[in-house]
Amino acid sequence: MKCCAIDVSGQELTLYFNDDMSLCDVRANGSTCAISQDATSGEISVHLNEHGVIKLVLQAVVGDETAVGYRAYLSDAFVGQGSASLQDVDASMLQAQVLAAPQSTGVATPQSQGKWLAIAGIGFKLLKTVKVVKVALLAASVGVYSVIFTPQFAVALVAILMFHEYGHIRGMKKFGIPTKGIYLIPFFGGMAIGEKHKSQWQDVYISMMGPVYGLIMTVVFYLIYSFTGSHFAGLVASISALLNLFNLLPVHPLDGGRVIKALVFSYRNYWALLILLTLSACCAVLSAMFGFYFLVFFIVLGVIDTLSGWRVGLEQDVTPLTPYGILFSLGWYFLVVGLFLAMIVLIALDGLPGAEIATKVLSS
Repeated sequence: MKCCAIDVSGQELTLYFNDDMSLCDVRANGSTCAISQDATSGEISVHLNEHGVIKLVLQAVVGDETAVGYRAYLSDAFVGQGSASLQDVDASMLQAQVLAAPQSTGVATPQSQGKWLAIAGIGFKLLKTVKVVKVALLAASVGVYSVIFTPQFAVALVAILMFHEYGHIRGMKKFGIPTKGIYLIPFFGGMAIGEKHKSQWQDVYISMMGPVYGLIMTVVFYLIYSFTGSHFAGLVASISALLNLFNLLPVHPLDGGRVIKALVFSYRNYWALLILLTLSACCAVLSAMFGFYFLVFFIVLGVIDTLSGWRVGLEQDVTPLTPYGILFSLGWYFLVVGLFLAMIVLIALDGLPGAEIATKVLSS
């Protein structure tokens, strides 16, 4: 048996060879290492616990049978080459482990095990990515609503929520605000996630873009129903009108509440704050009377957020709206509310699928 010592980036490797010069063991700084060999290229991988993998390409030295040549790579980066002198050692002092090609045995080598571990690690990272979470929540929403209602209703509802939240995303992008995407949560609805706005006008614009996109969707599908009589198109128009009108209620954290909050915080008048809190309380009572306890919960959170935000000094707050901005925002808000009410009247008169809900809203 022969051995040679080489130094690779501070790691002292001792290579042991059988009499036929086949590698049988490798020691790093005196410790045994896991080794594997590529059957095609003959490349040897020495697996170090904390220093990565050293790959060696061994070759004979022409005209010198007492030395072995090598090229060394650390984490696939070339780190050096050279030759090392071979010395005779007593085989009884070392328990040899002859390397075998991976495809010639049924035993998994460290190299093949490492590949499977790498694949498993990639799969785990994929599960943690945001996109996978979004898809999982989307699928969960469709599944839950399909069980509660019908698959057709579930698809329509999810499509409406996605398009509404996409309007918010477009609003954020207009001001260059970084976004993190849309998340659908069963029983709750959807959320467009992005960084904090820098002015009250940005908050108004972003909040209104969801209902505006919802209004466009409502009108388009109403027209499709008018020309084709498609049950699905009529269902989308009805649900879109109702959900977006509901979202315009002046209750934080609904879109309508965010708009009113931006106006109140720009004006910084205690009477305006009192009116906003009174509206929230009335909506909470009505929601409780109709059994919408989930909405009551969010109204309470909205009130807490409003009160905590009011305590922040104006100089520390985002840029307020000008008087003209306040009037414009109010006009925009009431215009969109009025258009949705007009659409609901049309839906009720034409008897679209889902119009019975619109009729109940109008009768109340």
